[in-house]
Amino acid sequence: MLHLPKPGVVGRHINDFLPSHLIPLFKQKLLEAFEGKSVTFDVAVQFRGAVPKVLSVSKVPLIEDGTITGVHVVCRDISELTASHQLIAQQAHTLNTLFESITDAVFLMDNEWRITYLNSEVERLLKLKEEQILGKGYWEVFPETGSEVFYEHFVHAKRVGHAVKFEAYSIPREMWLEVKAYPSSEGLSVYFSDVTPRKETEARQERLAQDLYQHNQDLQEFNYLVSHNLRGPLANALGLARMLHPHGSEQEQVQEHLILSLQQLDGLLHELTTILSVRETHGVVGNRTVVPLGQVLAQVQHRVRESLCQSGGTLTVLMPDELTVYGTHTQLFNIFRNLLVNAIAYREPQRPLRVVVTGQAIPTGGVHVTVADNGSGFDRARAGADVFKLYKRFHAEPSGRGLGLYFVQAYVTALGGHITVQSQPGIGTEFSLYLP
Repeated sequence: MLHLPKPGVVGRHINDFLPSHLIPLFKQKLLEAFEGKSVTFDVAVQFRGAVPKVLSVSKVPLIEDGTITGVHVVCRDISELTASHQLIAQQAHTLNTLFESITDAVFLMDNEWRITYLNSEVERLLKLKEEQILGKGYWEVFPETGSEVFYEHFVHAKRVGHAVKFEAYSIPREMWLEVKAYPSSEGLSVYFSDVTPRKETEARQERLAQDLYQHNQDLQEFNYLVSHNLRGPLANALGLARMLHPHGSEQEQVQEHLILSLQQLDGLLHELTTILSVRETHGVVGNRTVVPLGQVLAQVQHRVRESLCQSGGTLTVLMPDELTVYGTHTQLFNIFRNLLVNAIAYREPQRPLRVVVTGQAIPTGGVHVTVADNGSGFDRARAGADVFKLYKRFHAEPSGRGLGLYFVQAYVTALGGHITVQSQPGIGTEFSLYLP
């Protein structure tokens, strides 16, 4: 211990080997021993000429005939043991810091189901103090109804030797918990967190989905009612009105008003069934396929050719022949037919109408299509969010119902795309469509 031979030690005072700052401590302990006390203490010491050590020093008084005649001193080198304890303490501190930094609540149980550790998040979530939990058995801490659900999962994890993850509702705390339990030879490590906000959101989404499903069912039933139960009698009434034989100009005028009113009602019912049909198909992907966009535009161009020629307008299509869109032919046809019909209807009378349709593939997926015209345009800022709303119009002439752009956006949205528009009065309008 002193790295000296016996003759170099015997007969010399202990102070000859001690660092000067430890001499008072050893002297004090020696005096206590001469007072009849057995003294034990640990001290870090570096004897002169020796390496640093941690010693456990015991001083026991020697008593003969009731008189203390000396002190027996035993020194044990506990350097390795102390280093081990320090390492364990350091590791425990590191582990505690780690557990405290974890956002989950964490507690550990031994094989007797006693809680041996918990972090501060456990106290916060359970609203319990450490002294109410630490060292207690599981059922002492969680005696309430509902705790058996958690316990069953914990037992299963220990039995199979694998981690388990589950969600369960804590009745007394009125919260949903997401729990992960990891078994080991020492017991069970349990991590849990409050997922009540997520579960409430999921419940709201489920209710919304159910309400939406019921709403769609009601729309389908109403659409069937309009299509079959109302339009049939209306068609009969319109036919009967035309078969009437009025006598005199007054009755003829009444017949004309009656037929006009029935025709207007028939038009409203047609609009209503169309709107309901569009809404029913929103998000339905069953009939979608890869549709060549050039073919759709060629068919639309053929459909509006007569009105386009009568207006003295031209249509130019600039896009690759191989450009395709994932959707339905009917929806795509209706999108571009409505846009071209609008361009023709709201052209600028002072100049020939020019409509240009361009299309290109988007590198990240999908297709970008623009439909631009040099028509009368409208005040985009003033129109605001009403552009694609039902029965909204932005021109006094010609007359219309304000349905075209509503249908365009509805079809684009049903395909999983979106549409924007820019327009200036007297300059023209440009629609940008982003399609899958």
